[in-house]
Amino acid sequence: MPSIRLTLVNNAKQTQRSAVVLKFDDAASSDLINDVLTLAKNKLRLKKAKALYLNYGVELTDPSWLSNGKVNQDSLIYVSCGEAYVGQTMTESAPSIASAIPGSAHPTSSSLATATASGEDGSKEDEVSATPTDTLSLESLQLVPEVSATIAILAKKSYVDPDANSQLNRTAMFPGMRRVVGQPDLHPGNQHPIGATFITQKLIYPALIGNDIGCGMAVYKTRLSSNIKPQKIVDRLHQLEGRWTEGDPHAFLISKLGEEHSETGKAHLDQLGTLGGGNHFAEFVVVENLVDKELCDQFGLTDANTYLIVHSGSRKFGQTVLESSNNMQTKAEKKHLGIAADSEIGKAYLKQHDLACAWAKTNRELIAHRVLFRLNAEEDAEQILDIWHNNVQQKLIESIDPEEPCWIHRKGAAPSDRGLVIIPGSRGHFSYLVMPEGDQERNGFSLAHGAGRLLPRAKALQKRPQTSKQASISALQTTNLGSSVICEDTDLLFEEQPDAYKEITDIIDDLGPFVKVVAILRPICTYKMRKENRT
Repeated sequence: MPSIRLTLVNNAKQTQRSAVVLKFDDAASSDLINDVLTLAKNKLRLKKAKALYLNYGVELTDPSWLSNGKVNQDSLIYVSCGEAYVGQTMTESAPSIASAIPGSAHPTSSSLATATASGEDGSKEDEVSATPTDTLSLESLQLVPEVSATIAILAKKSYVDPDANSQLNRTAMFPGMRRVVGQPDLHPGNQHPIGATFITQKLIYPALIGNDIGCGMAVYKTRLSSNIKPQKIVDRLHQLEGRWTEGDPHAFLISKLGEEHSETGKAHLDQLGTLGGGNHFAEFVVVENLVDKELCDQFGLTDANTYLIVHSGSRKFGQTVLESSNNMQTKAEKKHLGIAADSEIGKAYLKQHDLACAWAKTNRELIAHRVLFRLNAEEDAEQILDIWHNNVQQKLIESIDPEEPCWIHRKGAAPSDRGLVIIPGSRGHFSYLVMPEGDQERNGFSLAHGAGRLLPRAKALQKRPQTSKQASISALQTTNLGSSVICEDTDLLFEEQPDAYKEITDIIDDLGPFVKVVAILRPICTYKMRKENRT
């Protein structure tokens, strides 16, 4: 049965959208307009949906347009409850409707009516010229979908929250956007989805990276035996929050980044070597299964050792970089979110972005040092990998443009063009070491960075039992796999409970065409933020 994908948009409140698939056959084609209105009433909750508009204010009254290709796949359909067409909210000016008619000449200024598109904040954008629709030969109109990027969601088994899907669709409309990929761990963020890759040309979007620039994961092979008792680790991991007092953090920073970066992140040295809150952690794991023995041998992976995973980022340094970028932007740039990569602001942001990434990587190294020092295991510790999953990277993608490089924005997405990748489950679940394989362009040269949230933090807190508080806390300090969890922030303990995350095996299954599993790792102790000054 033929079908068409559409995005229904509330004409009066254009942030409200819903992606739908309209199925039809020739016999029922006359009812397609009513079918769309019915979908709008159900999906957008518009009880008085009356009229449908295409881009640039063309009213959709002919149902055959939906079945004969005149309305393209992935077009936006604006649904009106009787109000006049509000207009597209794209930041790029729309071409005049007359210019979309094959063979039409550009109209003279005397024949044009002036139309003004309103932005989401009610301000007026650049005026664009449009020919009144009643003068058009609609049969010859070639309608153009407003979505400027291809969209792919790699989740089949993994649940995707509809809000994350909507955020992904909205982001695909940004100027310069060419490809958007939702990873299997896709879930809603404050404004933009997490667990996604965004590929642009010319423009970069600091908001798509967020404030934790350079957040990522490192894996270390330690000399600790895989038979170590979790309680031994628990007993020694104290006072890892707050400034590192066993050494000079500034000197450590210089030793890793060089004298030329002696001022890098100097204002935030109190945080260097600290995890922070949220989903950040330091976790000791052992090998459960050496799946690909050849690759395991290549990377020196054995079931005799304990491994350390560190997940953290640039802390307040990244927040400072994002705020600085926002302060440099004009009002129009802030509204459009994007910055020309070759502009002075763009170059300044990219320089600070790279420094934040370097600071974050150094932060993970110092966290690993602090953790392993407590266990007398820092000597001979070997870093197997360190990857960023919140950053922007320039890359030539020939299928998009064989000459001009693109910008790959990753917001909670691990790079699949840098070798081995760690994909951790939530605490109490296995983690997976994988090697990217196959056509990585299909997944935006990226992979999931973890299990991905199933429940927002507020809902996870609501799952806290109302009975014995201490019993419920103790239940979350030991996992179903027998591992221990160190976390003295009660709210964080419940926000990060395993049930708040997706099933990691679904994530790995969805990534099947793009990865080869190298090894499966079992957690034995997960350290999350302690309250400061606790002993």
